Amino acid sequence: MVAAVQFQTYTVEEFLCLDLPEGQEYELVNGIVTPMSQPSGEHENLRSELLVELRLESRRCQLGLLVHPKPILELGPKDTRKPDLIEINRDSWNRQTQSEAVLKEPPSVVIEIVSTNWEEDYRNKPLWYAAFGANEFWIVDPLFTIARYPKRKNPKIHEPTISIGQLVPSRSILVEREYEFESFTGIDRLKSQFFPDLDMTVEQIIAFRAGI
Repeated sequence: MVAAVQFQTYTVEEFLCLDLPEGQEYELVNGIVTPMSQPSGEHENLRSELLVELRLESRRCQLGLLVHPKPILELGPKDTRKPDLIEINRDSWNRQTQSEAVLKEPPSVVIEIVSTNWEEDYRNKPLWYAAFGANEFWIVDPLFTIARYPKRKNPKIHEPTISIGQLVPSRSILVEREYEFESFTGIDRLKSQFFPDLDMTVEQIIAFRAGI
């Protein structure tokens, strides 16, 4: 008989007080401390440049949105996530983060950049963020994995794609809310509820992976 492996589980409050090794980022998943995969340089180039562009757009249009990389979202008593980017109303951010930068209420927009684990980005994260109440969810899929991991991609995605989901009531009895997605490719300009005047194409955003 093989003995069951025992995992120490934590609440979010306990997790945030842990003295974890430096140089590695972690999330709390069902109470278990889980290391996050290390992103590639292309991934970080794209994330950094997209952050700058969205911050500039918010200021230019006076949208009152702050853009932050990898914030801690408290999805439940034993769950945290750190998405690549969020956009959040300035007043909401300032009110929630007076003591620590942990969000217990949803941001307006969550953005994830697909790396090697496409199933999580397309299947699990829409469920998590919809349940949390984020009004808009972007899946930025540059097809980073094609060269090294040709099978580690969504089989329905054949070219770099950005999918933007709007939160709607679900027709399923299993969940209350879900995202209704529209996908953009090539020279398509993005359509975002929170960045209505954003004048950027998918090609322009994907090109950020090369850095400036």
